[in-house]
Amino acid sequence: MNWGYISAFWTTVVMNCVQPVNWQACLPVHQWLLPAIGDYIRFKEGIYTSEKRALEQFRLDGGRAKPE
Repeated sequence: MNWGYISAFWTTVVMNCVQPVNWQACLPVHQWLLPAIGDYIRFKEGIYTSEKRALEQFRLDGGRAKPE
């Protein structure tokens, strides 16, 4: 994991959730943290990974040979 992500998470989420005025929005962690983790995993996987897999299924060689 990149330190930039950790730093951004700390400054935007943790520091804002420490303030009592934001507790109502920060308290239901399961509503925002789990979807954010899923988004991060999909982003790390690659933006066009699912499209690439779909196109490889249509190739006759199953995507094993590199296109010329």
